[in-house]
Amino acid sequence: MAFRHGILISPDQIRVLTDDRTQFQINQDQQLFIQGQWITLSPENTALLAQYSQGMRKFVPQVVAIAVDSVELGLSAIEGMLIGVGNESQQEEWQALVRETTYQLMSRFVRSGEHFYLAPQSLNEMDAFLHGELKDNLTALAKNTVGAVWGALRDALRQTDDNFERSESQDWQSVEQLISKINLGLDAKAEELEDKSVLFCQRLRELDDIETQLQQQVPKLKDYDVVIAK
Repeated sequence: MAFRHGILISPDQIRVLTDDRTQFQINQDQQLFIQGQWITLSPENTALLAQYSQGMRKFVPQVVAIAVDSVELGLSAIEGMLIGVGNESQQEEWQALVRETTYQLMSRFVRSGEHFYLAPQSLNEMDAFLHGELKDNLTALAKNTVGAVWGALRDALRQTDDNFERSESQDWQSVEQLISKINLGLDAKAEELEDKSVLFCQRLRELDDIETQLQQQVPKLKDYDVVIAK
């Protein structure tokens, strides 16, 4: 099961997006606007719309939370290693790498207070993100930042102590330990997604059924099939 369109949820609205443009929106779980036009609904269809909207509000934040928590877990571990190490120029370089990686990883999942965004994707694609893309990006970031931290520490200590020696394998092991810690946390999040996958699929099928009923009552919605089997 998958979302064909992006979903943006706020306390008062749900917006269905294609290329960042709103295709239709639901206000207060009761009002439907398609391409900016208010659609008059019967009491029965208004109740159906509310059911659809509330289903989205339960599902999307849960999925987004798993992804965002996973990203923040890895980034916070890496940022913790960067505090107070290196000169100002190095800090700026490392923080730029962290910001760039954050932007790349968070473009598909956004959580800001009571606002949530989920980009078009399937549950299988999200699972692949947690197991593959996220791990690869955080591993690369750890090596490019924390690896550089150990280099900066080594250089600083060598300047103050002629007898200081540290092998490259020891330096690299510290990075590997961090990566191992991050991967352990990511595996736990991926496991959480797998444990909930049956429930998530069931909720998506329920949303799909409600969506089909709405499309029968409001034919204009057939152009925006949000929940699909994939």
